[in-house]
Amino acid sequence: MKKLILILMILMIYPNMVTAEKVSADSEMRKYYEDKINETDYLILKARVEEIEYDDTKEERDIPLEADIRYQHLKVKFLNGKYKGEELTIKHTIEKIMPGNYIFKVGDKLLLRVTEEDSVIDTVKIQEKVRDKQVFMIVGLFIILLCVFGGISGVKTLLSLIFTLSMIFAVYIPLILRGYPPLLTSIIISIVAIIGTLFIIAGKSSKTTISIIGTSIGVICAGILAVIFGKYAALTGLAEDSAISLAYIPQYRNMNYEGILFGTILIGAIGAIMDVAISIASALYELKSINNEISKNEMIKSGMNIGKDMLGSMSNTLILAYVGSTLHLIILFIVYRIRMTEIINLDSIATEIIRAMAGSIGLLLTIPVTVIIGANYYCRKK
Repeated sequence: MKKLILILMILMIYPNMVTAEKVSADSEMRKYYEDKINETDYLILKARVEEIEYDDTKEERDIPLEADIRYQHLKVKFLNGKYKGEELTIKHTIEKIMPGNYIFKVGDKLLLRVTEEDSVIDTVKIQEKVRDKQVFMIVGLFIILLCVFGGISGVKTLLSLIFTLSMIFAVYIPLILRGYPPLLTSIIISIVAIIGTLFIIAGKSSKTTISIIGTSIGVICAGILAVIFGKYAALTGLAEDSAISLAYIPQYRNMNYEGILFGTILIGAIGAIMDVAISIASALYELKSINNEISKNEMIKSGMNIGKDMLGSMSNTLILAYVGSTLHLIILFIVYRIRMTEIINLDSIATEIIRAMAGSIGLLLTIPVTVIIGANYYCRKK
């Protein structure tokens, strides 16, 4: 798998290498993913290393790195499933030239991929280290701190997060896999998520209504910009390894990856845009509560000043999130001394820039939209 990812990275950096080798690599990867998706007759089981029967990983060898292969013979005990409590010895191969190799010790927990032949174990492959405990711990810590410091608001935030994630995983993704248009689906799901989230957090009020309208317009603006510039820049939606891997699966080869890309831009911008909209709507509500005689123009001026203060930090939040997700790629470009002309024209880099800019512009437009809607609403009421 690591070798395939390396091939994908090389092809991404040097897109002009359209040669016989590329065709061969494409065929190899296509067959790999076809085999993987059709292969369902296996078990994923947890096991613990009870004893290391052989280990040459600490030996000093004067050989080329690409020829340096080490082994560990691990005696493991299954911790779950039909083979729970049973022990067996597996061989773990370590190619020193490949980065990120695991070297195990007694007590480590592994995730094993087990195949069977005539109801007995046939092959065992180390899939990963077991990390679910650590993941559940940090998620639990987040939930506890959110509820302790946030109180009722923290609980509402947690419920809104669960609602939004449910919309994405239980509704959006299944619809996309069934062939529904990704962009239209993402717009509908985004608006439903915005309405549900804001009603959970703020309840039924004028602030909620104004925030919903402001957020929806901002997110749709971000989507429109993404579509316009994405099509103008001829983005493929296949800039990420995961998208390329999906495209090699026969039944998903013709999926609208460009539409999925634009949908991810919409969904990725919801949080920051919603935060700005609800903050501005709440601020305008407080202004009206303090000074019932405030004019519409005064409220617009005050609202814009509040929005300007928020704009810098929220734009940084969006842009830095996208930069952080591509940091390894940026380092790779620096190491290989790729020219700026090549970098800026890469599908992956152009995608991230357009994603960040579309989200930030949508955020920026949310401020005046929410301010104007709020000022007209509050100053009209007597």
